[in-house]
Amino acid sequence: MDVDPLADTVPPRYAVESDDEDEFNPLPTTVSYLDHVTEVKLIPDNLLQGNNLVIATGEVAKYWAHGANLGVQIGGGYVNNVQVGLVFNPSWTKSIIIVSEAFTRLPVWAMHQYASTIFHALMPAKVALLDTYSAPAYISEKPVPFEDAPLRYLATYPVDHATKSKAEPFAPPNILQSTSASFLSVLSTTRSQTPGALILVPSPHIDPSSPKILEPSNFFQSDKEPFDWSEATINLAQDLVFGAINSTAPHWVRHTGSGGGTSSARKKNDVREGGMYI
Repeated sequence: MDVDPLADTVPPRYAVESDDEDEFNPLPTTVSYLDHVTEVKLIPDNLLQGNNLVIATGEVAKYWAHGANLGVQIGGGYVNNVQVGLVFNPSWTKSIIIVSEAFTRLPVWAMHQYASTIFHALMPAKVALLDTYSAPAYISEKPVPFEDAPLRYLATYPVDHATKSKAEPFAPPNILQSTSASFLSVLSTTRSQTPGALILVPSPHIDPSSPKILEPSNFFQSDKEPFDWSEATINLAQDLVFGAINSTAPHWVRHTGSGGGTSSARKKNDVREGGMYI
């Protein structure tokens, strides 16, 4: 029998309904963490308010902190009882310094609340941020080899000539997806009266996607050693960071044989009690 493919026919069952037997869904359902309930706190709750604030994030934070003579930890930033930020107030500055995400990484769903809580607790006068950007993934008119990749900056205000002469803007269409983006976002909106600047050090790595869950902090080992930046690069970044809050920092000296981490002599019970030296 000849069949006319254009003839009126009853629509197949899968066109009006579906079940497990009829149709396979190639797009599996994913869980949204956007409304995930988080508990964020900064302890102790009596940290001095109104001073300038420096926040270093990620692998460059861990590397910089080891040679920055930050002294003893005086507090911590916690998300769901996981220590994400280490708080310091070294004798050479009045600024509060937070080394953030050096031992664990924040999921996207926790970034904004983490940033907002820190600013609400400390009420900083000015904020300076230190982070990295992926040099291989950076989009520009001409490809720039990693060896020639410059420091870059983002700010909520027009930066001074010193910054412009030593770093280049982090320009569109490039986007920043780390927690530093949340810090700047908060400073640009709900805390627009507080100036903030971000200094970005080039990294040879492609930025990994943010984790979906918050892993416990691992103070004793890392999946990979941080990149071995030169002293000149870190000192220049440090100068720009502290220059953004009209301050200075002692000359940074790389600690050889440490792999850029925290002191191996740190005692395990010191970590449990929240006290450590960097």
